[in-house]
Amino acid sequence: MNRATSIYLDLVRLLAAVAVLLTHLAYPQLSGGWLLPLRTYGNDAVMIFFVLSGYVIAYTAATRDLDVRDYLLNRCARLYSVAIPAILVTIVLDQAGRALNPDAYAGFWYKSEQPVLRVLTALTFTNELWFNSWRLFTNGPYWSLGYEFWYYGLFAAGWYFDGWRRWALFAAGCLLVGPKVLLLFPVWLLGVWVYRVNRRGNVSPTTGTLLFFGSMLAYIAFRTSGMREVLLEWSYAELGRNFVIHSLAWSNEFLSSYLLGLLVAFNFIGCQAISGFLTPGLERIAPFVRDWAGYTFSIYLFHYPLLRFLGATGLFDPASPLAITALFTLTLLGCRVLGNYSEKRKDEARALLEKLTGHHRAARPLASTSLPGASQP
Repeated sequence: MNRATSIYLDLVRLLAAVAVLLTHLAYPQLSGGWLLPLRTYGNDAVMIFFVLSGYVIAYTAATRDLDVRDYLLNRCARLYSVAIPAILVTIVLDQAGRALNPDAYAGFWYKSEQPVLRVLTALTFTNELWFNSWRLFTNGPYWSLGYEFWYYGLFAAGWYFDGWRRWALFAAGCLLVGPKVLLLFPVWLLGVWVYRVNRRGNVSPTTGTLLFFGSMLAYIAFRTSGMREVLLEWSYAELGRNFVIHSLAWSNEFLSSYLLGLLVAFNFIGCQAISGFLTPGLERIAPFVRDWAGYTFSIYLFHYPLLRFLGATGLFDPASPLAITALFTLTLLGCRVLGNYSEKRKDEARALLEKLTGHHRAARPLASTSLPGASQP
């Protein structure tokens, strides 16, 4: 991965994290309906995260995590450094917000029944196995960690093992996670494919230009043509509306997700092929992008509880563009502050896991380019 591609990937994941924030700010209770057209873009942003995650995980597995123990420790350190603080922050903010304004939490997006089970499934990333979907109170975005964690495991089975052990572990993983999580695994695997293509480096600048800019135009065409709605209606007709909405849950837009994943993959391949052309522009914004990209996981996992808590205070008038801007800004800054005590402590989380497991290696900082989603998200 050359420097230009690395900067571009950081830019993309930062924009995707902000896009997810905006899709939740778009709820009428928070922004008065001004931003409602943005509501349907959340799935698109998460699919970007999935492709990014597959790309980065393949890159780190090939270049730094040379054995399965290092790989698993790094993945757990990356996830838990933000996941545990996110669970705690969600609980605290939700309780504080409900104490201030119970009516502000009277919506489908807040789930409070069986709280212990919700916390346990979040801690173990079992919140989305098979056809279950245990929402972490207000923190809807946490769902993707229940996909990402298992994608890491399935990838490890295929990458670090061979022979019968590879297939046995992979099959066991598939049986454990169920069809809903597996439905979006091909999108994540597209990132692994992108890494392999870019590593070979045999895509010409001409082809790269077509892929890079053509994928952007194709995405615009996809969003403006109504194709997303057509694919969703087709899945309703073929599989049953109730099954798609309630059983597939976060995988309900799987058809669109496959198309979006391909477009993202083509875009990343094109970026690498024309990185020389993109380098001057990317270098100019690199300091800003690098700085904020280090908080994308925090933006993704902390923003929604923060938005709902701040909205519950009654200090932000949903009818005022100035108040909406202030709510967005304060949420973003709040995520950054929380990121200093979570995402930026991933090396400390790694050291703690090493002590707990008794596995040590020469100290090396964890790669910062990862998703939640990224890690993900």
